[in-house]
Amino acid sequence: MKFLKNTFAFIIPLTAMLISFIIYIFATNILNNYKKTIADDYSIVIITNTPLIKENISQLANIKVDKIITLQNDKIIKNISSSLSSTSVDLLKRKLPHFYKIKLEVFPTTSELDSIKNELYENKNIRKVEIFSKNHNSIYLLLLLLSQISMILFSIITIFAIIMISKQIRIWFYEHHEKITILKLHGASILYSSATILKYAIFSSLISFFVVSAIFIYLVGNIGIILPDDLENIVLVTLTIEDSLMKIFLLSFGISILTIIGVLLKYKMKHD
Repeated sequence: MKFLKNTFAFIIPLTAMLISFIIYIFATNILNNYKKTIADDYSIVIITNTPLIKENISQLANIKVDKIITLQNDKIIKNISSSLSSTSVDLLKRKLPHFYKIKLEVFPTTSELDSIKNELYENKNIRKVEIFSKNHNSIYLLLLLLSQISMILFSIITIFAIIMISKQIRIWFYEHHEKITILKLHGASILYSSATILKYAIFSSLISFFVVSAIFIYLVGNIGIILPDDLENIVLVTLTIEDSLMKIFLLSFGISILTIIGVLLKYKMKHD
């Protein structure tokens, strides 16, 4: 019973931290996918005095330009040519400005759109910049907020988890102090003397890893549980289970091992 109690005191904070981590990677993945999905749902139209050298515009506001499409003037001229003479039509063709549509690889934020306009206006050949965006800002900002909140939550829980885990490890050292002292008197290293504590930590980390992995795999197939109904139909999760599980595994054992090493060094300095 005492063993289970001590083990759960290690498992609970570590599991809470790992759950907050998977929420964070879900939120980040959804946000990144949404940015790519809506990249085609807006356009930046520019009007130039002379033909644009497309190769000179490879990125805007540090966002890579996907393509620049030339908008033909023929349709405009065709619509009004019936009321103009051939001379006027020829003059219109020479005087009509050039129109281009710019597509970016990802959906920019409002501040990035402002930066893009400023960058484009630095080109003296550009007469006008118009940005046409569908109503994605509210959803994008919501997902961005969720991503930032999940990151803050993960950071806070991680700090508290490390504090609680280190406290539990110190309790284990206190409980096994006599055994560790006897082994050290017989020439055993501090690492060998604390092998039982290391086994407790590894066992607890494994349990946390398996529990959180099961939750993660379930959520990948049932993402609607953590998303509002309005978002479930428009967001996409493209997490690779193997890569994500490896991150969870490394985080689980990384935090445990680093915390153990920290407590171990402190214990060694205190009792040597």
